[in-house]
Amino acid sequence: MFNSALWKKQADIIAKVLEKAPKFDKEYRLPSEEFADRQQKVWEAVKAAGFDCGIVYSDEHYCGDVPYLGGDNNIIVEPIAGVITESGFHFIAGLESGIVAEQMYRRSGAKMNRVDILKIDEPNYPAKLVRPEQIIEAACGRKPKKIGLLTTRYVFPVSLYNILRNYVGEENIEDISEKYYEIKYEKSDLEMRLIEEGSKICDAMMEGMLRILRPGMYETQVAQWGYAIAHELGVEEMGFKVMVTAGDSNKTMVGRASNNVIKEGDIVHIGVSPKRDGLCAAERASVVCVKDPSLVPPNYKVWFDFLEGAFHEGVTQFRKIAEQNLPGNTHEQAMIDYYKSKAEEMSRKTGIVFKDFAELKGYVTTHNSGYTECQEFYGALSLDFNKPLANRMVMMMDAGIKGYGENWSDSVIKDIDYLVIEKTLGKYGREVRILNDLPVNLQHLVGEAF
Repeated sequence: MFNSALWKKQADIIAKVLEKAPKFDKEYRLPSEEFADRQQKVWEAVKAAGFDCGIVYSDEHYCGDVPYLGGDNNIIVEPIAGVITESGFHFIAGLESGIVAEQMYRRSGAKMNRVDILKIDEPNYPAKLVRPEQIIEAACGRKPKKIGLLTTRYVFPVSLYNILRNYVGEENIEDISEKYYEIKYEKSDLEMRLIEEGSKICDAMMEGMLRILRPGMYETQVAQWGYAIAHELGVEEMGFKVMVTAGDSNKTMVGRASNNVIKEGDIVHIGVSPKRDGLCAAERASVVCVKDPSLVPPNYKVWFDFLEGAFHEGVTQFRKIAEQNLPGNTHEQAMIDYYKSKAEEMSRKTGIVFKDFAELKGYVTTHNSGYTECQEFYGALSLDFNKPLANRMVMMMDAGIKGYGENWSDSVIKDIDYLVIEKTLGKYGREVRILNDLPVNLQHLVGEAF
């Protein structure tokens, strides 16, 4: 049942958050020069690798590879592709996605071409429509000998691949996406500006949702205020859906808000990822749904304290890598070592004997970001990333601890399901800054709406 008085009380709280929130130019978008520079860098990499052109693909979920070159960061429903050559960037858009792209693409200087993208590999492809091969050949000025896939084969569609294979032969197609992702890894000043603005919007979204949090609310009711704040501040889309999880829902680690009722004393995880002109920022935190921080149970607090220490260690290690120009995998190894070093201490505090405490950290502590929040396919500081970091870049720092093993029923820490702290970090040469302004511990924001 809708409670008008309660909703209005929450709206008043949100209004106070918005009144003090930073203001940005909502209409600002990356200029034409940014896309010209990107296209030139990508073409030079494609040419240096011995290819005549590079193909990119995006859809509503994997939404970064085409907009990075084409400026069309409004992909909805229908997928879209494109080809980069010496003559610039040329869309291989769908009949619908090409129309949508008209809204923003012209700043990129790209050429628009539309195909029936959902039927390109069918024998009854409409004869009156241009085909992808014709677009590629016109863009190259001749039939290409070698085609590079700039979008990883893990998401590149089979239908488009079949077209390319039949066109130039499978032996003349190669996944060179890492070269593309290396270019995207390095951020420009303008990209970092937008990501930092998004990070401040994260703060407002998080603060608003935490201030209105109270027992009896559905997760979705909390999430609605995150969306309201974001859109009021100029956010057009999200890197991921607003996350609100309570109780068992925390075991999803990255679950969206659902119609699950939040109870007093529940651990609640909230996460946001607003985009500014397509570029993601992010912030996540776990709190306890209690009226005052003093009411957080001691058996919970011991894990929150541990996690805060782990997050600070993650930032310290990232700064060390930046200052000393160490390979990226140094970070994840340091975090594994940190968790292992705390195993005995946490066993004493909780009475739990841990088989492998580091396994409970959840996943790699860092990941790259850009037009997707966590699907860049390159640059996470994982154990296999034995490469230097970009000079100017964004890095998402996630410190986590989960209370279960291989599956939800494999309970290891009965008091918690999952706790997380995530912030957006910016690296500027040897300097590292946390781009969100809110502190690590956000428990003090909870209780106002009780």
